Formats: sequence, structure tokens, C-alpha cells
Amino acid sequence: MTSTYPEVVRFTSELIRIDTRNPGDGSCDERAAVQWVRDRLLEVGIESRIFESAPKRLNLIATIVGKHPELPSLLIHGHVDTVPTADDEWDDDPLSGKIAFDGITECVWGRGAVDMKDMLAMTIAAVRAMIRSGEQPHRTVVLAVFCDEESGGAYGSEWMANNHPEVFDNVGFVIGEIGGFSSQIGSRRTYYVQMGEKGTQWFSATSKGSASHGSQVNHDNAVVKAATLVNNIAAYQWPVDLNPITSGLLNGIWHIASEQQLLPQRDVQSEEDWSEDLIESVVSLTGPARPWIEACVSNTCNPTSVDVGSTVNVVPSTATTLLDGRSLPGKEQELKSTLEHIAGTAADIHDIHSSNGYLTQIDSTLYQALCGILQHADPEAAVLPFLASGGTDSKAVLMLNPNIDVCGFIPLKIPDGFDYVANFHGVDERIPVSSIIFGEGVLRTLIEEF
Repeated sequence: MTSTYPEVVRFTSELIRIDTRNPGDGSCDERAAVQWVRDRLLEVGIESRIFESAPKRLNLIATIVGKHPELPSLLIHGHVDTVPTADDEWDDDPLSGKIAFDGITECVWGRGAVDMKDMLAMTIAAVRAMIRSGEQPHRTVVLAVFCDEESGGAYGSEWMANNHPEVFDNVGFVIGEIGGFSSQIGSRRTYYVQMGEKGTQWFSATSKGSASHGSQVNHDNAVVKAATLVNNIAAYQWPVDLNPITSGLLNGIWHIASEQQLLPQRDVQSEEDWSEDLIESVVSLTGPARPWIEACVSNTCNPTSVDVGSTVNVVPSTATTLLDGRSLPGKEQELKSTLEHIAGTAADIHDIHSSNGYLTQIDSTLYQALCGILQHADPEAAVLPFLASGGTDSKAVLMLNPNIDVCGFIPLKIPDGFDYVANFHGVDERIPVSSIIFGEGVLRTLIEEF
């Protein structure tokens, strides 16, 4: 790799080349990546503590004392593990870390480029630049690097919260993943700052029937029952259920769109004023951000696997369907009850993993600061709050103190036409070089001034 690229670009590439793909069976090895972070921090005099939750499963904590250590600390966290890859679907090695043009812009390629080795690289580069310039954070900053986020955090953030809660004692503000990226609403660049997360409800659904030879007529077929369940979930229309964050998001999009005459002027006074047709009018304008914006307004559930463990000439007695449910904050039981109703006699629903969602107040000190920093860095852009459909390690910290201000913030100025959201867990994952250079500068401002 040419040495002409800035440190943040080189760091993103180097982290991608360290294999931290997490199959979810406890076998992931994050040692090399965590040690790489430790070494980069130590090069500028920042010492780290490493916590090993299990063999090969490492977590790192580094503290940078601020000018005002009496203030609540700012925690910036990220995870080093990534989801697995279907290598034969990729155009190149998923761990190449190559820098190449994708038809729209120059990118760093490989698994973890957007989720979330880019954020780790931006944070480390920002801290190193600050230290080398002789600056110091306004308040104490705690850097946390977790393992195992992609399979629920049992060895990572949850383990740290349960076994070493003292490292989070003075934390008053948390920066995590997902939000902070930009997308276009018409001609207006808009940044979406995450102000909450949906809860994660993972289930297995067991469909039981009568085993038989594949040549027989079988009126009690477990596979048919599983297929019925999958079809019924796919057909179900989850009702719209708004909260203050999502209402603020929809109102903000409408305002931006109406300024460009993409939508008529309209005064939406309350959550009840939002019909499904109005929401669809707004969501349709959000471009590549649509999959996440659309998921903000209701509970959701996707069937992700059907396993019958059978051969072609045997009708099995059992079929198991895996379901990925994401509930609005406070609507966790409602989601499960709805699934049980949809399943009826076709399947029994069993819990696999559950976590509650959360909402941060729209007038929070942290959110207002992030809005100001983004608008200073990109004066013509708009900034809006949104509720993330995916889960992050922030939930583990909130278990210790539910009153902490939490925002998802990976600040990325995304080139028009680049589908950032599609790169999450996607094939040929990549991140624009210009985006992470922008993000490093924004994060440095946050660390030094907040």
C-alpha cells in the first residue's frame, strides 16, 4: 500500500486484514486486532488494560484524562469482530483491505469496512493526532474496544458490564455505532444521528408434525407448517407506533423535503397525525437510508433460517425456523405476543436472546453537541435524530446506568450515489476514503471540545 494515504485510511485497511469474523459459536479470535489497537495507542503514550473473557476473546479499555476530570467522562466504544463472509460471492478477498475505485469513489474494501473497523480507525487516528499536537480532551475520554458484538456481546460488552463495571463508573455520555452517516433527501445532505435502538428479540419456532416416507400423503407435515409460519410473518403488516424520536425524524424529513418542494407544506402537530400514507411519502424520499428509516416506525420480524435436517425422501417430524425480531423500546412483549398469535398451531415460539431498546432525550446535551459539530464541519447539511433497528454494545453500558446520554455516531460524509446502508453485512463491503478522512476530523473535534 502506498504511504501517501492518511493514517486513518491505512489503519482501516490494516484492521480489515486481521481476521475477526465471528461465526457465533464462541470460536472467534480477536486477540490480534485488540493487540493492534493497544500498540497504536501505546505509540503515542496511551496505556491500555486488556480483559480476557475467554481464550482468544479480548476487550480493551484505555483512559485519556481530560482538562476537567471532574466532569462525567465520554465513553467511545467499538467492536473488532465482524460477521462471517460467503467468500465465493465476493469479487475479491474479503480480508484484502485494498484501496480501489468502485465506480463512484475510492474505497477501502473488506469485511468490517463499515461495521465497524472504520470507526475504530477514525477514533485511534483522531486520538493520535490530538496527542501529537499537544492537545488534551476537554473531559476524560474512555476508549472501549469490545469483542463478540456480532453474536450478542456475551464475551464482550455484557461480560465487561457484569465483571468489570468499575471501568464505566464515571461515564456520563456514550458514543457507539450505526448513526452519524449522511444520505441525500433530494439535493440536501442529511446526517442521521442515532438517538436510540430497538430491542433485539431472537426466537426459534418449532413446528411439529408426523414423520413419514416421502412418497406418502402426509396431512401433518412439519415442513408445511414451517412454511405457513414464514409466509404469515412475511404477510403481516406491523402497525405504525411512533415515539418522540421517530416523530422528530419524520417531521424533519418533511421539512427538508417541503423546502425543496418535494412535498407540500404541512404542519404535523402530533404522532396521531401521521397516517401510513404520509409516512410512506416521507420514507420514499430517504434514498439509500430507507431500509433503516422504514424500520423505525414499527416492530419488525424476519425469518432468517428454516432447518429440517432431513433427506429428500423423508418427511421430518420437526422443522425449526429462526426469527429475528426487533421491537420498539417498551414494546418487547408486544412483539412476542404478536408472533405467538401469528404462529397459532403452526409452531411454538422459544426465546433465544432478548435485549430491551432505549431512547435518548431529543434535548440531550450530547445530541445537541453532535448537531453543532456536524453542522460546523458541513455547514450546508441538515442533522436529524433516528432510531436504529440494529443492536449495539451501548445497551450493556445502559444496564449499569439507564440515565446516561447515548448516541450512535460514526460521522461519515457519504458521497452521493454510494449506498452506505447496503454495505452493512453486505457482499463487497467497502467504505469511501473521503468519508473516513472526514470522520476522523469530526471525532477529533468531539474529543477535544465536548
